[in-house]
Amino acid sequence: MPVEYTDPDEVLEMLLGAQSVQPEVVEVGVADAFNRVLAEEVKSPIDVPAYNSSHLDGYALRSVDTLNATSQHPVVLTIRDSIELGVEPPKVTQAGEAYRVRTGSYLPEECDAVVGKEEVYVEGDKVYVTKPVKAGSEVVKKGSDVAKGMVVLKAGHKLRAQDLGMLRLLRYTKVKVYAEPVVAIASIGSELTESVEEAEQGKTLNTHAYTITALIKSAGGRPLYLGIVPDDPQAIKDTILSGLAKSSLLLTIGGSSVGEADLVSKTLQTLTPTMHKHGLRLVPGRVAGCCVVNGKAVIMLPGLIQSTVNAFVYLALPLIKKLSGQEATRYDATVRARLADNLIFHKFPDFKKMTWVSLRREDNELVAYPIRGDSPMLNVLVRADGYILTEPNRMIVEKGTYVDVALVRGLSSLP
Repeated sequence: MPVEYTDPDEVLEMLLGAQSVQPEVVEVGVADAFNRVLAEEVKSPIDVPAYNSSHLDGYALRSVDTLNATSQHPVVLTIRDSIELGVEPPKVTQAGEAYRVRTGSYLPEECDAVVGKEEVYVEGDKVYVTKPVKAGSEVVKKGSDVAKGMVVLKAGHKLRAQDLGMLRLLRYTKVKVYAEPVVAIASIGSELTESVEEAEQGKTLNTHAYTITALIKSAGGRPLYLGIVPDDPQAIKDTILSGLAKSSLLLTIGGSSVGEADLVSKTLQTLTPTMHKHGLRLVPGRVAGCCVVNGKAVIMLPGLIQSTVNAFVYLALPLIKKLSGQEATRYDATVRARLADNLIFHKFPDFKKMTWVSLRREDNELVAYPIRGDSPMLNVLVRADGYILTEPNRMIVEKGTYVDVALVRGLSSLP
């Protein structure tokens, strides 16, 4: 029976619509919120700074007191006190008074300017000002960094290092974020082993699970590794049902070839899935597939590593991102680059093609170098920075063409 391959974008749309798991919201401490996705809008409850403050070390004063200052006839002000950092400033300043301040010291309400200590001279409790100081000079205005009521961070934002500092600055101790979806992983194949010794005797070392586990973490999920499952339909079925009970979605690696060896897809069909697609118009990755069982997605990743990763990027990555409160995209960023060599495709004209490339900066622009190698070759991915997606029925992309290179967190680096 001929295989019916489906456009991967259509399959993804069907999968996102058929699965019923929704993002969950949890509250975490700010210290634990790095790389988590905000589930609430963050508004500032305060002004930052809370008062007008000094931009440098010097003297806070009333600008009106310095209007007639010259080098021949300096204005003499009395230093009333010093204002230390984090101390509420005095409420009243008399004419002819100044305050010694440090960078960041809060200013008394009537002090509308600061003069640097290098621009005056001091004798005892007197400061001599030799030229007029403009109102607002060296003053950081109240609320100029963050105004009270201002929306500082929006829901759906992935928290960066600087965002954690802002949350603490705004007096937050906890914040609502989307829970990390649990993603179960099962490696399918009686030939697989975790033992290096057994691999040296002919078994296949299980390596793909390490790559996929790391990609799940990078995408915002929490991996749950279910181990190696032998080529036995009952064992596969039991593992899938057990894994789905503990997770938001499940990934299988291997056992998804189109034909007699297709154990995973055949087993899934016995579980009455509400949606089932096997075979994508995507190369490498055409034997991937997915289904929905009990409202949860099961994604079948092929066993050849480039196909494994391509299918993960196209189907699993968008779903993990959706369940962790992010936009359901198959990349985290794109860059424009000039293609360093011709891309020529000889087969699968009506399929999308994913080509992994390395990026170099040459003559102030990015240049994409295609990395060639068959689907089992892991070194293609090791050398890669991102991928190019070529649309169906385009069999040549000429050298010098400017292309969009998709970057995926965990797989990509940018020179």
